[in-house]
Amino acid sequence: MRAIVFITFLVCTLAVALNDITKDALQKNLEFRVYSNNIRYASNPDKRLPGELPWDERKEGAIKAIQDEISSYPILIGIQEALNNQLLDIINGLNQVSNNWRFYGVGRDDGETAGEYSAIIYNSNDWNLLNGTYKWLSQTPDVPSKYPGAATKRIVTIATFEHVQSGVKVNFLNTHLDQKSQEAREFSTELISSYIESIPNDYPTFLSGDFNSKSTDVAYKTIAELLKDSATVSYATYNDNLHTYSGFSGPQGDNIDFIWSPNNTNSVGGVTAYSHIIIDNLYNGTSRFSDYRPVLAHYEIKY
Repeated sequence: MRAIVFITFLVCTLAVALNDITKDALQKNLEFRVYSNNIRYASNPDKRLPGELPWDERKEGAIKAIQDEISSYPILIGIQEALNNQLLDIINGLNQVSNNWRFYGVGRDDGETAGEYSAIIYNSNDWNLLNGTYKWLSQTPDVPSKYPGAATKRIVTIATFEHVQSGVKVNFLNTHLDQKSQEAREFSTELISSYIESIPNDYPTFLSGDFNSKSTDVAYKTIAELLKDSATVSYATYNDNLHTYSGFSGPQGDNIDFIWSPNNTNSVGGVTAYSHIIIDNLYNGTSRFSDYRPVLAHYEIKY
């Protein structure tokens, strides 16, 4: 009788242990999304483009586009061109839906709040920010500066996050390359590649941004040597007829905004890229909330 009781106890103990192991294994899988959008800075009236409305009239659409994507999966959001007040507007808008939205990043003009950000927005209920930094895309990357010939200072934001529930860790970078100088863009992607390669961990790395570069350009190809473009590797793509750059007055444009994932994406033991979507920037049927359309990629990390 004692032997039977002991065997029953042993079987139950093993079942519990196996169940715990299975739970741990399942918890190491993470489905999440990356969202990227150049929202167009809040320009003064004399700087507005044809068809551009003031930010106060555009922000509802920009915020709604993000709100539509935040309920189903954890998400990391790369925002380009935002001024400080625009980021605060977005955070306030997201916090109307769920609490604890935050951003990480600095203004590129002074390393504090002046100028455009290449910020990362995240929800601290879903993600712990483990560490972060930012570098100027110049020959003096630790101080506010620009590359010779570039139109403006440019910056890359670099962060490592831990997903709260699963414990999965990822590196996420967000950037906005110069619109004027091809040489500056090529230098910038070389610099970003070096930063990615020097990250002192082996967590999956993702990069988003407005690259002001087509897929035929050297700047794009430099990143493509290191990471995979979600538009080319995802199992499904949507709204392929749309371009990421639209302008305010028409549907024409180019694909110059990208989300990148590790080189082993959609290979055995790697990251799975399920979908790549270009989201239209029309709202209220007639107006565009930015001259750029958002890009959304859906991934799964399995261990």
